[in-house]
Formats: sequence, structure tokens, C-alpha cells
Amino acid sequence: MILDAFRLDKKIAIVTGAGKGIGKDIAISFGEMGASVVCVARSIEDIEDTAEQIRSFGSSALAVVCDVTKEEQLKNLVDQVLKEFKGIDILINNAGAPGRGWGPIEEVDMSRFEHTLRINLTSAYTLTHLCTPALRDSGGTIVNVSSALSWMVDKNFSSYAAAKAGMNQMTKVMSYELSPGVRVNAVAPGAIETPSMEYITSNPKRKAEAERWIPLQRLGQPRDIALGVLYLASPASGFVSGKILEIDGGMQAIPGTAIQEIIAKR
Repeated sequence: MILDAFRLDKKIAIVTGAGKGIGKDIAISFGEMGASVVCVARSIEDIEDTAEQIRSFGSSALAVVCDVTKEEQLKNLVDQVLKEFKGIDILINNAGAPGRGWGPIEEVDMSRFEHTLRINLTSAYTLTHLCTPALRDSGGTIVNVSSALSWMVDKNFSSYAAAKAGMNQMTKVMSYELSPGVRVNAVAPGAIETPSMEYITSNPKRKAEAERWIPLQRLGQPRDIALGVLYLASPASGFVSGKILEIDGGMQAIPGTAIQEIIAKR
């Protein structure tokens, strides 16, 4: 059965940033496909809700509070997962945000720049480093959540764009280094209707203006990204590694991203 290629039965998956938005939908989709899911975020309330929805499918879920910018907390996370489940099959490095690095170059100093790198790039590298022995043992998969801003050009996003572009190249190098046992891929979402986009989605005029620049004429939904991640994490993509899957409604057809300019007008 074709559907069996997307099943994750008996797999142990870690999903960072699982409390809301894209990460929440990824974690829930994994649970629906049979995986035991470790839901990671800084807010216990958010990840407990995600975990409860996963359990409603009959799958196991563990909620772990963790600040991904803290190495010791990442070590504790991996130790807890290995103690609870004895292995790791799937790692989803989803946690990320522009952080304090958003803004004009004149205002973003080294500290703010490095803060954004820690959230989006250093954390993903560190967690991958910590999970690699277990992933080698299981013949596992890694999916990094990048961004369309890894290749699009827009003002005020130098830090975030640098981090996500770095994630893309890191994905490719890791896929080569960890092959053939571990597959590594990434998704690059475009404009997705998450809580961080509320400034646009809460105003019909701004939302319509944003959608006008997307060839498919709509904002993406977290589920759109979750399905792409499910494909890359499942046996269905068994011959795919080192690739960046762009899920952006066709935004590669336009120069730059007017959506981010709308955000910048706040």
C-alpha cells in the first residue's frame, strides 16, 4: 500500500518548537502516522496540548521544556529521550525565529546577530551533534526547517537570512557526511499563516495585499509544511537526501518578498 510508505510506526521523533504553528502540526501529523513524539518548546502549556492531541491517536507523546539556545538543556533533552524511548529515529529541527536580530544593519550589533544565529542555526547543529550517535544506530532521518528568506532578499533580515542560508548549506554537508546511514533534508517555508503572521492575517486588507504576491494566491497553512516534513521523514523519501524542499506557493516566481516589506511597515 502506498500509504504504508508514509507510516512512522515504532519510530521515535523529536520535534523542536512543537508548541504552536508549524512545529505543532508536524508533531501531530507524526503522531497520526504512528510515531512516538517528543514535543519540545519553552512553554509546558503549549507542548502539553500538542502531546494530548498526539495521544488521542493512540501514539505516545512526551512533553519536554527546553530552551534550544542552551547546550546543557539540549543535553538533558537527549538524555531524557534515550532514557524514555531507548533510541531516536527522527529529528526535526524546527525551532526558530528572527529573534533580536531583526532590524536595520545600523542597529543590529554582534550580540543581536549572534542571538538570531543561536536560535536558528547553532541550536540545530548542536542538537544534531548530540543525536547523531543514536541516529546512526537507527538509520534515522533529520529534517531542518529553513525559510524562503534563505534565498529571498529583503531589508532588516540579514541575521535571520544568514542563519537560514547557513542551515541550507549545513543540511547538504551533513547529508554527505552522515550518509549512507542517516538522511538529512530541509524544507523552506514561504509565508505561512502562523501566530507570527497575525499582524497580516488579522487585517483583511493586509492579508489580501500579501496574497497578491503569491502565485497560488493564498498564504500557506502549517499543515502544508507538516505534510512536506512527513514526506522527508518517512520511508516515502528513502532515496532523497541533501535536498531543500521549497513550500512557498510558487514565490520563486517573483523577485524578493513583498510580504516581509508589509511586516516591516509596522
